[in-house]
Amino acid sequence: MTRSIPKIREQLTQIENQTAILGHHFAATYDQYAQRLGQILQQQGVYAVYQICTQIYPDAFLQLDYSPRHKFQSQLRTAIAKFYDQLLVNLEKEGIFWDSSRQEQIVPEPEGNTEDAEELILLGNDGDNPEEEKSEDSNIPDLQEIKDFLSQALQKEGLSLEMLLPQGMGATEAKAPTVIKTPEDLQKWHLQVEKILHRSVVALSMNINRLLTASKIIPPNLPLHILEMALQSEDDRLAPNREKMPHVVNLLIEKAQKPESENVSPPSTDEGEEDTENDDDEDLSPEAIEELIQRSKRGQISRLTALNLRLKDLEFSDVNLGLIRKQIHTYLKDLTKLEKQYRQLERQQVTAKAELAWRSTWQNQDNGGA
Repeated sequence: MTRSIPKIREQLTQIENQTAILGHHFAATYDQYAQRLGQILQQQGVYAVYQICTQIYPDAFLQLDYSPRHKFQSQLRTAIAKFYDQLLVNLEKEGIFWDSSRQEQIVPEPEGNTEDAEELILLGNDGDNPEEEKSEDSNIPDLQEIKDFLSQALQKEGLSLEMLLPQGMGATEAKAPTVIKTPEDLQKWHLQVEKILHRSVVALSMNINRLLTASKIIPPNLPLHILEMALQSEDDRLAPNREKMPHVVNLLIEKAQKPESENVSPPSTDEGEEDTENDDDEDLSPEAIEELIQRSKRGQISRLTALNLRLKDLEFSDVNLGLIRKQIHTYLKDLTKLEKQYRQLERQQVTAKAELAWRSTWQNQDNGGA
């Protein structure tokens, strides 16, 4: 026999409450992760740039006078120091808040009889509706009505509401806080946080690479837009050798050549083509390596080094950051269990409602036939 709908709803509510508690644990742990990540970046990020300036391009770095060298180092410190605050800004743009006082998006199911609430909806909500509540709600101005009124008034003067906003600001800078109720909601929240974390680290790498290029430490022919796409892809072939020089990537840049005959096709882009190589050149045959050497001597290929900060490598280099990541993985296992239970209960609830609807219609037909 099918279980009762109120009992299923009670269990669903319990899982939703557990999801809310787990969501707060997620937020607090991710905040610890981000703060520790910011600290590690100030160590590992600066050290990686130090190696680029002193081990890879020492001649270019020595060309800088004291003033531009000091300016570059100051900009580097500022860029890394602002990582945590910038990450919070990126999260808030997507409606994600880690501060416990602003975690409106993680809410448990309000206590109350949801069965009675649904019955009121089915009955047309003809139950108790105090006039006091209606009058209080009616006194609250509707934001959309205000916006429409202002828009109409400004249109009469040949203006628009957007013209009153500061330059560079849109009508909505940040999304509303994401409401997390079910395990599936929390799973989507987690994936969004991971995506923003990855993008923020890539953005920091690219910002520092631009500083290196602007200071003429890295050669100016580094195609930054192609490098950014490569770093965004999180390709493991771009992973550095952790033992030799972590957090950097070596690129082979092929210059665009004019075709010598109709049978030779030009490179795919005007600015050049990017390829990557492993430090040990394991995937290249001796003939291919020799060809690369000859083309490099002819100036057709140049090898460039850039910064490539990655979450995996940063976690590998710091025990505490790795432990926080393990805690996140533990929460993910708990979330997976809750998600499975919730889906099963939702299926049982749909089945119970369908059977109830069947019996209700069938009994009405029997009564009508009698």
